[in-house]
Amino acid sequence: MLAGCNTALNESDVMGLRVNWPGRTVRLLLHVLALPEHGPVDPDTRRALVLTGVCLIRVLLRADRTGGRDYGHPIELADADAADAFLASAGWSNPMYGWSFLDDPELTRDWPAPVSLVLAGTGPAAHTMYWFSECGREEPGGRSAYCIEGDIHFARLDVERADGSPVPLTSFAADGRRWWDAFRSGDPRVSPSSQQAQPPSPAWT
Repeated sequence: MLAGCNTALNESDVMGLRVNWPGRTVRLLLHVLALPEHGPVDPDTRRALVLTGVCLIRVLLRADRTGGRDYGHPIELADADAADAFLASAGWSNPMYGWSFLDDPELTRDWPAPVSLVLAGTGPAAHTMYWFSECGREEPGGRSAYCIEGDIHFARLDVERADGSPVPLTSFAADGRRWWDAFRSGDPRVSPSSQQAQPPSPAWT
């Protein structure tokens, strides 16, 4: 199941980080690639990863000085709302890539210390979630590029649509795997021309 979710998360766009720390819950807002078993591509690509039983959140925000992973020092974030606000302020962003996001400690092995934000509680965490967004925005000095990354230690993963309706993990994984299988096989539903012609998904608010 984790391998299937990793596939479904590949090339997804991170749009928001909503943290309820007293409730130890995180909602990671995404746009994903999903193809249902029958019919065309889903026109609403919004999915929320709902992580509960969270005992650790780390966020690392750095300037990307060259566009080639030459990063500056960590930029301090006051709280989780500041991380969410930064994601909302990005004028452009690139999707996550790498095929591995869940339960892979190597993904944060090279992080500096300290990072931009840490929220730490107690209790064991069965799983970890790594996410990132290579993004940028217009600033007074011109266009600036950044990389913001996150590391969430949690007990349970659920998926919801934007209206809060649940998406079983089996369906989430299957829709993502089906999209990539279709892309590799030349299915016209996910061809480059079809993707360009598809209207934009509704935005997260």
